[in-house]
Amino acid sequence: MIRLLGRIGRADLRRHPLQTGLAMLGVAIAVAVVVAVDLANHSAREAMRVSLESVTGRATHQVVAGPDGVDEALYTRLRTELGVRRAAPVVQGGVTLGDDRGRPLTLLGLDAFAEGPFQRPLGGGDALGDAFNTLLLRDDAVALGRGEARRLGVSTGDTLDLRINGRPQPVTVVAVVDDPDDQSRGLLLADIAAAQSLLGQTGRLDRIDLIVDDARAEALATQLAGAARIVPAAASAQSVLQMSRAFHINLTALSLLAVVVGAFLVFNTLGFLGVRRRPTIGILRAMGVQRREILLQILGDALLIGIVGTLIGLGLGFALAHGLVGLVLQTVNDVYFERAAGDLVLSPWSLAAGLLVGLVGSVGAALAPAREAAATPPRAALSRADLETRARQLARRGGWSGAVVVLLGGAVIALSAGLIPAFIGLFALILGAALLAPAVILAVGGILRPLMRGRPVGGLIVEGAVASLSRTGVAVAALSVAVAAVIGVAVMIASFRASVIDWLEGSLAADFYISAPAGLTDAQADRLAGLAGVDFVSRSQWVDLATADGPVTVWALGLPAGQSPAVDIRRPAADTALEPYANDRAVLVSEPFAARRGLAPGDTLGLPVDGRRVDFDVAGIYRDYASPTGAVLMRRGLYLELYDDTGLAGIGVHAGDNAGRAGLIRRLESALGGVPGARVTDNAAVFEQSLVIFDRTFAITEVLRWLAGLVAFVGVVSALMALQLDRLREFAVLRAIGLGRGGLAGLIGGQSGLLGLIAGLWAIPLGIALAALLVFVINRRAYGWTMGFELQAGPVLEGVALAVIAALLAALYPAWRAARLRLAEGLKGE
Repeated sequence: MIRLLGRIGRADLRRHPLQTGLAMLGVAIAVAVVVAVDLANHSAREAMRVSLESVTGRATHQVVAGPDGVDEALYTRLRTELGVRRAAPVVQGGVTLGDDRGRPLTLLGLDAFAEGPFQRPLGGGDALGDAFNTLLLRDDAVALGRGEARRLGVSTGDTLDLRINGRPQPVTVVAVVDDPDDQSRGLLLADIAAAQSLLGQTGRLDRIDLIVDDARAEALATQLAGAARIVPAAASAQSVLQMSRAFHINLTALSLLAVVVGAFLVFNTLGFLGVRRRPTIGILRAMGVQRREILLQILGDALLIGIVGTLIGLGLGFALAHGLVGLVLQTVNDVYFERAAGDLVLSPWSLAAGLLVGLVGSVGAALAPAREAAATPPRAALSRADLETRARQLARRGGWSGAVVVLLGGAVIALSAGLIPAFIGLFALILGAALLAPAVILAVGGILRPLMRGRPVGGLIVEGAVASLSRTGVAVAALSVAVAAVIGVAVMIASFRASVIDWLEGSLAADFYISAPAGLTDAQADRLAGLAGVDFVSRSQWVDLATADGPVTVWALGLPAGQSPAVDIRRPAADTALEPYANDRAVLVSEPFAARRGLAPGDTLGLPVDGRRVDFDVAGIYRDYASPTGAVLMRRGLYLELYDDTGLAGIGVHAGDNAGRAGLIRRLESALGGVPGARVTDNAAVFEQSLVIFDRTFAITEVLRWLAGLVAFVGVVSALMALQLDRLREFAVLRAIGLGRGGLAGLIGGQSGLLGLIAGLWAIPLGIALAALLVFVINRRAYGWTMGFELQAGPVLEGVALAVIAALLAALYPAWRAARLRLAEGLKGE
C-alpha cells in the first residue's frame, strides 16, 4: 500500500510540474543563501586567523616598545645578559603589489637562526635549501609559499614589483617553499636585515617574540622596565578577531533574514502540498487508507522535493560563495585588518547547515499540514468550507499569538544589553508579524467588503482573497517578511550613509590634506603654514600602541592656539569636554572605542609610556565612523611630552577666506617638490573616497538584501500561482455563468494584486521597525556607533512595488490557463 501511495504522490508532482519546480527552486535558494554566506564568513575568519598566526607562530609573549618600535640592541641584551634562548626578532610591514591590483601583502623579516622553536610557516631555514644563503646575503631577496606564488603568478628567479612606503621596489623571488595548508598566504619572507632595509627601519625592530611562561614573563617585564614592555602574543590577534566578530554576526543575521523568508517559502509551498491533496486524501481515507500511511506519503514527497532542491542549492551556494567571499574579504581589508588575504575555504559545517535547512526544513514544513490533513475525517477532507473555517479560526488565534510574540520580543530587547538577545528579539518581531498576517487579511477584507457593494467583480476579488485564507495566509506572511527585510535593511543603509555624510562634512575641516609614504616633518608643516593663502595647518600622527588588551590607536592632533578639534562630541557637552582636553592630561575617545572598553566621561584610560602605564582622564566621547575599532584623540603637545616621536602622518591645510584653490594647490605642490611621494588631496576627494569605501563595505549587505527579495519573489510567485491554478474549476464556473475572458483575467490579477498590496502595506511598519532595531539597537551594541534615522520614501515604495509586481506576475500564467480552459473539462465533477 505504501508503494502504491508513493506512486500516487509522485504522479501528483508530475501533474503539477510548474508548482513542483518552483517548490524545488524555493528550497534551492534558501539552501544557497545559507551555504554561501556561511562559507564566505568561514573563509574570511580563516583568512584572518591564518594571516595572524603566520606572523606570530608559537610565540607566547612579545616585547614591544613605543611608536618607534624596539631598539635591536635590546634583542642582544635578552639573549646574552638575560639568558632568554627562545627569542626571535621580527620586522613586519605592509607592502602592496606595484601593478594595478595594488594587492596588500605582509613583508615579514625574520632571523632564520632564531626561528626554530616558533614554527612559522616560512620561518625555518630547512625548507629553503640553497636559497638560504641568498636570503642572508641579498637585500632584495624574498621567499614565499607555493600557494601565494601561484596566486601572484611568479616562480623562483622571477622579479616581483612592490610599492613600499610609496616607492617602487623590485624584489627577487629566490625560493618558493611547500606550504600544504596555505598558511602563508599574503606573506613575503625576507632576512631581518633585508626587511629593515626595504622598510626603512634600520636599527629598529617591530617586536621580539618570546616563548616563556607567565612567571618568566613577569620577571622580564621588571628587568626591562623603562626600555620595553611584555604583552601576550595572542592579544593582538584576539583583538582583531573580536573586533570583526560583530561584523560576522551581523552578516550571519542578515543571511538568516533570507533563511527565515526561505523557511516561510518552503512551509508555504510544501504546506500547500497537503492542502491541495485534501480531496484525494479524503477519498483514500474513505477507502480505508490509514492516517500514518497518508502522513508518510506527504512527507516522502516533501523529502523528495527537499533532496532535489538541496542538491541544486548546494551547487548554487558554492558558486555564490565565490562572489561573496571577495566582498567579505574586501570589507575586512577596508575596515578591520589590512592584510587579510585568502580564498574560498570549504567548511563541512556550512554544508551541514545547508542540508539541515533543505532536508529538515522541507520535512518540517510539510509535517503540520500533513498531520492535519491525515487526521481530518474523510467527509471534512472533501469539504473546502471546513478547511477555510478552520483556517479562519487559526488566523484569529494566530493574531493573538503574534501580538504576544511581538511583545515578548520587545521585552527581550528592552531588558537585555547583549547583541545576541537583540537578534532574538528581532526574529521574535518577525515571527510575530508573520503570525499576524492572516488576521491582517481578514481585517482588510472586512474594510473592503462594504466598499465593494454593487461591484460584482470587485466583490469577487475581495472575497476570493479572504475566502482562501488557508492558502493565502502563509503566502502573504512570507512575502511581507521578505519585503520588510528589503525595506528595513535599505532604510538602515540610507540612515547610516546620511550619518556618515554628516560626519564627513563636519570632520573634514581642512581644505587640503598632505600625505607622504615615508611620513612628514614639522619643518615641512611650518613651510606650508607660511605659504600665501594658508590660514593655518593641523598636524596628525596615527600610532598603534601595543597593550595587553590588544593595540590601541592613538590620534595625536596638533592645532594652533585657539583652535579646537573638528569632532562631533556626543558626551558630555562640547565645552565641558574640550576644557580638560586642552589643558590637562585628558583625551577624547571615539564611540566604538568607548563601547569596546566600557568607558564613559570621567573614567580613566591607561596607555603605555616608556614601559609603564600612565592613566589619562576620558574628557569626552566623540562620533567616529572611520573604524569600528575606535581611536583615542590626544593633543599632539601632550603626545610629544610622553613619546619621542616627532613624525607626522598627515598635514591638514586650512585655506584663507580669499585664497584661490587652484593657485594654492600649485604652491603646495611646489613646496613639497622634494618630498618623495608627497600628495596633495582636496577634501572633496577624501569625501568621495570615503563614500566609495562605505558603499564597498555595504555591498555584501545590498547583495543579501536583494537575495531576500529574490526569495520573496520566488515565494509569492510559487504560492499565488499554485493558488490560482488550484481554482481553475471555480474559474470555469464563473465562465459558465457569463464572465468573459477579460473579466476573468482581471479577477485573477486583481486578487493576486490585492494580496501583494496587503503584503507590501503590512511590510511597511514591520520594515520600519526592523530598521529602527538595526539603527538604534543592533548597530549600537555591535559597534558602538550612534546614527540618525533617515526614513526615505524610495526604499518603502521599492518594497511595496516588489510585492505587487511579484503578485501580478504570479497571476499571468493562471490567467492564461483560465482564459483557454475548456468549460467541459473545467466543470468535470461539478
